Amino acid sequence: MRDLPPLSALPAFEATARLGSVKAAAEELGRTHGAISKQIRHLSDDLGVALFAKQGVGLRLTDHGEKLFALVANTLGNLETGCRAIRTTAQDDVVELGVSATFAMRWLMPRMPTFYKRWPGVDVRLRMSGRDRFADDEVDAILSWDRLSWGFTDRGDLRVLGDVAFALVHAPSCTINRIPGGCSTETRITHESTPRAWDRWQQATGIRLESETVVSYPHTFLALEAAIAGIGVAVAERRLVETDLREGRLVAPFGFVTFQNGFGAIVPDRGRTRPAVSAFLDWIAEEARADAPGDGQDQITQ
Repeated sequence: MRDLPPLSALPAFEATARLGSVKAAAEELGRTHGAISKQIRHLSDDLGVALFAKQGVGLRLTDHGEKLFALVANTLGNLETGCRAIRTTAQDDVVELGVSATFAMRWLMPRMPTFYKRWPGVDVRLRMSGRDRFADDEVDAILSWDRLSWGFTDRGDLRVLGDVAFALVHAPSCTINRIPGGCSTETRITHESTPRAWDRWQQATGIRLESETVVSYPHTFLALEAAIAGIGVAVAERRLVETDLREGRLVAPFGFVTFQNGFGAIVPDRGRTRPAVSAFLDWIAEEARADAPGDGQDQITQ
């Protein structure tokens, strides 16, 4: 028979030790203050040692408490990761995909019916990415297209899906003046999470952009909508603006610069051996090849 402490008390102890407060632990676990205190006392009595000591209005771990916390935190962390992996394996036909909201709205979602027609039993669940990156055990794959923001071609967990192409875009009503070596305009539009995109576009194209003011938006979608509204000029990936260009809401006066192998999927361990994930990424690669521009449509290749 195993000589274990009261296991039901361990989450209460771990939360109190991590948060430094019985009240905070009770709020996180959805229990009462008294219930958390009772479980900690039960655990302390079972071990025969004090786990916490008073420190001002709060609590601090004793030496015994520090040792137990390190053990419990590691054990609960491993248990959480393992159970999440089991749940994922049990849902072989579910693909958890990290993707930017703008890319999902403007490129991925209009194409999803063709995927579901081919793979009707697969459930693709979209999780919107933003400034915070996903942990490796949270998603099966993360689509990445923003080659101007960060480089990833040397990653061992990357599956290349295609190329990307970027251009300076603006509404027809927006005034842009040609100057030696580039152009000038009143307002440049940036995305808060990709502050170096303009610098990298200028470096790749050799075209200098001068602007009197800069406006920044927290989402790519808002930056593009601002460009469509005539607020200023933006730099955008082709897939996100191809409809706007075709219908005349935006123009790309300098054409596109292509970054080879810039469209990819970061595939953590949990997604690498799953058939549904492979099927989805195979389909994405097909779609990327199918909508690649014809010869002569892109100005520069990196």
